Amino acid sequence: MAKKILVTCAHPDDESLGMGGTLLLHSKNKDEIFVLVFADGELSRGSSQKNVKKRQEQALNAFSILGIKKSHFLNYEDQKLDIISTIQLAQDIEKIISQWNPDTVYTHYYGDLNQDHKKVFEATAIATRPTPKSKIQDLICFETPSSTEWNVSKNKFNPNLFTDIESVIDKKLKAISCYKKEINPSPHPRSLDAIKNRSKYWGSNVGLKYAEAFHVIRQIK
Repeated sequence: MAKKILVTCAHPDDESLGMGGTLLLHSKNKDEIFVLVFADGELSRGSSQKNVKKRQEQALNAFSILGIKKSHFLNYEDQKLDIISTIQLAQDIEKIISQWNPDTVYTHYYGDLNQDHKKVFEATAIATRPTPKSKIQDLICFETPSSTEWNVSKNKFNPNLFTDIESVIDKKLKAISCYKKEINPSPHPRSLDAIKNRSKYWGSNVGLKYAEAFHVIRQIK
């Protein structure tokens, strides 16, 4: 039976960087995907509204490659989610949950270095709390290159779920390449070489050629 997926992202590009291969596989399985993006990903760098719009256009191009047909941009200012009430952000998610009725929710890892990522995780955890009426069966965290592995706290990323993405690795890289300003030269963790090598690394952990890694918060069978 097809699943209904909700992905909560801090910025446009997190979905492709963190779990582009897995989203492609969900699309192949005819699962329905909704991506909710919180911050613009631009204004903290002194960019203009024109660049914000361009970033959203790039995101929609990436979504098209990944087979994502539903999305919404909340347009909070980049790197300022920490000054917004967590309850307000949770209510943004609850609104989508009530409309979309997902059974699976993916979000950022709670130990990420990026403060926007942490805030989105906290809000998602509140919005998906396991009440008796909740239809959400899976709450899963994805990693984000140049944030998850740069974590300096005790909350190191410890994946317990892996997805075989060998069949879609090239298409994942194509989706990431839509975000032209986010691609850095090697050996930066957001270079295409590093992203592919990271997929190789996670694959080697579980006997696969390429894999994406996740941390399951809750799974109901």
